[in-house]
Amino acid sequence: MVKESKTRPGKAKRIVLASLGLFGCLAIFTAVWAGSKSSERDGNGLCLSCHVMEQTVFQEFRKTTHFTNPSGVRAKCSSCHVPQELAPMIKRKVASVSEVIGWMRGTIDTPEKFDRNRLRLAKSVWADFKASDSRECKSCHNADAFDFASFKKPESVKTMKKGLEEGQTCIDCHKGIAHTMPDLSAGFRMMYEEISNDAKGANFKADAVYPVRVAACYMERDGAKAGRLLPLTRLEVLDTSGDWAKVRVRGWQQIGAERVICEMPGRRIFSAALSKKAVDSVKAGKPELDPDTGLSWRPAEFDCWIRTGDYLADIDRLNNYGSELHAATCGGCHAQTPAAHFKANQWIGGIKSMGTRVKLEKTNYRFLLKYLQLRASDVVDESHS
Repeated sequence: MVKESKTRPGKAKRIVLASLGLFGCLAIFTAVWAGSKSSERDGNGLCLSCHVMEQTVFQEFRKTTHFTNPSGVRAKCSSCHVPQELAPMIKRKVASVSEVIGWMRGTIDTPEKFDRNRLRLAKSVWADFKASDSRECKSCHNADAFDFASFKKPESVKTMKKGLEEGQTCIDCHKGIAHTMPDLSAGFRMMYEEISNDAKGANFKADAVYPVRVAACYMERDGAKAGRLLPLTRLEVLDTSGDWAKVRVRGWQQIGAERVICEMPGRRIFSAALSKKAVDSVKAGKPELDPDTGLSWRPAEFDCWIRTGDYLADIDRLNNYGSELHAATCGGCHAQTPAAHFKANQWIGGIKSMGTRVKLEKTNYRFLLKYLQLRASDVVDESHS
């Protein structure tokens, strides 16, 4: 009897907790449903109850065709940012709790703070659209109903058809369509600043280091300049002495253009550009004919000295910076072009053609070019998809 009396309170407690849990779920569902209906009745009233939204993104939205157009069809905040299906809608509503908490903490409670966080917030929204295959866009826009004959620019028709054929989703090309496009360069510029600062205090204890920018190399420690080393070039550390390290560059030289060491034969992926005197110090192998270029190349090794300040051993971190740089420059106006879309040598012209749309400093240009070339279709076993 004693044993039975002890189990009854436990059972009663579980029943109470289960009831409270069920009540809580019903309350959340009711709140979500009521909130959605309230948004339908009040238009954007629920969203604009947060004054920073009214002062920033809503004012931007008012200037777009999603707000004012000849047909009079007007999208609401919920049209783009709240799924219509019940399960995704509940998931989105629950996720919005953290956004409210962030606002209450003062993360974005002023226009100035909002602008500082605009890129981060935009990336989060873009990722959601990408993950759902632009579900909310497609709730209004039916690709099968597109009237391409009404497009004002023929190039727009070509781009749209190509994107649909390749399975791209709306957000790949239509970022910033309803709100001010954030400064995409802010992300990679911040990363580059952090990398540069860390490189200034880095040492040469690792087996290999990589230039974070175009950097000078020397014939001897405190000696004459031997040339320049390009970003992302692997430098094998042979010896160290204080702020100096003796390193080795391995690559290939084209016969007739020996002052440049490339990553591999036939590809103009520069690793080092040497002075005339430094060329004589290169240890070269036997020439080989490259069938793709019809030119002769020879393996090459070059030892030189470098000074701390421009190098890091963390290649993963440098590649993350390259990825951010790629996304910001090649994914702002259109769907991001995969590195394997071009061959290594083709990327040289590809990057130059972007110069009219994207302003890149030489440091960023050199880094991005090398990053993409190392992932080109004829360098890694990837196919264009």
